[in-house]
Amino acid sequence: MKSVRNVVLVPPLALALGFAAPALLPARATASDQVAVSAAADKNAVDLRYKIYIGGFHVADIKLDLDLAPENYDIAAKVQTSGMIGRMFPWWMKAYSSGQIVNAGVMPVKAGQRNRWKGKERFIDMTFADGVARIERIAPKPEGDDRDKVPEAMRTGVVDLASALVSIIRKMDGDDSCSAHVPVFDGRRRYDLIARPDGVEKLSPNGYTPYIGDTVNCELRIHKKIGFKKKDDSGWNDGDRSARVWMGKAFADVPPVPIRLTLDTPFGALIAHLSAASHTVDGKKVRLGQKVTPAAR
Repeated sequence: MKSVRNVVLVPPLALALGFAAPALLPARATASDQVAVSAAADKNAVDLRYKIYIGGFHVADIKLDLDLAPENYDIAAKVQTSGMIGRMFPWWMKAYSSGQIVNAGVMPVKAGQRNRWKGKERFIDMTFADGVARIERIAPKPEGDDRDKVPEAMRTGVVDLASALVSIIRKMDGDDSCSAHVPVFDGRRRYDLIARPDGVEKLSPNGYTPYIGDTVNCELRIHKKIGFKKKDDSGWNDGDRSARVWMGKAFADVPPVPIRLTLDTPFGALIAHLSAASHTVDGKKVRLGQKVTPAAR
C-alpha cells in the first residue's frame, strides 16, 4: 500500500502543481501599474483541475486555487485518490507556496505541505530568508524517516519547487524556451530541476480535456542530490525521473498552462489531463471551452 501511495500520488502532485501554478504569473508591475493591482489580481484568479490516470484508470484528482498579483503569488492545492483506488487507499495531500516576483527572478517566502495516510499525518512548513531555506515544522524528522538531513550549506540559494517553476515559466513566456537548471529544496529532499525543450504539437479534440490547439512541450528532469529515502522498494527511486509536459494557451489573456503531463512509473504510464479550468475576466468567471460574448457598447 505504501508503494501504491508513493507512485500514484507524489510525482503528479509535485510536477503538476509546481508546473501549473507558476504558469499564470504576470510580469513585474511598474509604478504606474500599482493602482490596478487589486483588479489585476482579480483578473488573474485562476482555477485548474486535473484528472490523473494510470493504465487507463482514473486514480486521483488535483485541485489548484491561484491568487495572483503582479508582484506576488499564492498557490493552494489539494490532491486525493479517487474511484476504486480512492476507496481502497484513501489518501490526500494539501500543499501551498507563496513568494514575490523580483526583477527577472523569484523570491519564495514560504512553502509546505501536509498529508494523511492510515491515520498518520506528515507535514512540512518552511520559510526562506537571507537566501536560506529553513524548516519551521516537520514530521516525521528526516533522521527518523530513513533519509539524511539536508545541511544548511545545501539549503542556501535554493527555492521550493513551485517557485523554481515560476522562474522557468516566466522565461518560457518571454522567449518560448523552457531551458533551465534550478536548485530545489522541498523540505526533505535537495535536487536540481532541469527543463529542456521537447518540440511542439497540435492537440485534437478528445474526451479528457476541453483544450484544443497548439502546445509547446517541455521535458522536466529531477537530478537527485541528498535527502531521498535510503531504502525504497516502490521502484520510484531507481535513478533520476523525468516527465513531459504539454503547455498551451487555455485562455487568450494569460500565459500557457499545463494541458497534459506524462510520467513513467513502476505501475505503468501516468497521464494527467487538464479536465477543467476557469479564470476571472472583467469580474466574470470564464470557463475553458466557453465562448465569451463581447460586451455591448
